[in-house]
Amino acid sequence: MLGSHLRQRLVTLTVSLGQMPLKAFQALFSARWTRSQISWAIAYAYTIYVALSAIPPFKGTTIFSVTAASGLLVLLYFFHSYANLNLKTASKFFIIAATVSFIWEFIGVTTGVPFGQYSYTTSLSPALGPVPLFIPLLWCALGYFCMEASDYYIIASALMVSLDLSFDPVFSSSLHLWTWQSQGEYFGVPLSNFFGWFLASLTFFAIFFLATKRRTRSSNYAIVFYYLFGLDNVVGDLVSGSPWLALASFIIFTAATIIIFLVHKDRWRKLFGISRPTGPIG
Repeated sequence: MLGSHLRQRLVTLTVSLGQMPLKAFQALFSARWTRSQISWAIAYAYTIYVALSAIPPFKGTTIFSVTAASGLLVLLYFFHSYANLNLKTASKFFIIAATVSFIWEFIGVTTGVPFGQYSYTTSLSPALGPVPLFIPLLWCALGYFCMEASDYYIIASALMVSLDLSFDPVFSSSLHLWTWQSQGEYFGVPLSNFFGWFLASLTFFAIFFLATKRRTRSSNYAIVFYYLFGLDNVVGDLVSGSPWLALASFIIFTAATIIIFLVHKDRWRKLFGISRPTGPIG
């Protein structure tokens, strides 16, 4: 029956989702390493580093600080993008994403559109006008890894929003990297901010596509990295004393990964040895 079939598919999907990190790690060690595999191994090591930053005695040390982790993420992005994209394509993405995100941030800080009324603190100096120079680099890093985890730029933009749903409340209210003029609806962040993230992301993805005609093709390694990085954010939410935000983040990242799973169901069926349904659903 339909209900039984859907329950079975949900069970299969849940089990497969739990096997994703293990499958990815096994694939890394099952064959001769390529440049891509080496770069993803380093990316996975980064997620372990971020997880350790929440655990004593690493928590609170300079090398495991938010500043260090953010800087390493940007360095990882540069290494990863130039290792896996050709020089011309990687450079175009960097120039476009950094420029477009800076413009949106400048408009956002000075007018409140489209993110809402906010301002950056001096914690992220130096800055160019009202926008810290590090912020466009962060947009580039997050945008690159979200792009690599999806076959569609619109989904990559949604993945960007899912990341911001997790770290924006912590970065603004707990770490005070920026401040909102008034308390928003989502753990102190206005909902307009997430619309702004989607719009800004989609803008530089669209321009990048027009400039390169490059269609994304998600990597299984990238999808696993996205989920592990998401879980790092969940841990960060817990450490900051926001258990409800951590729960919301876990649900969001898990749901987003399941959606990616469903979008790429043919590839995942092959990866996990799941046979395609042969008959109609009764």
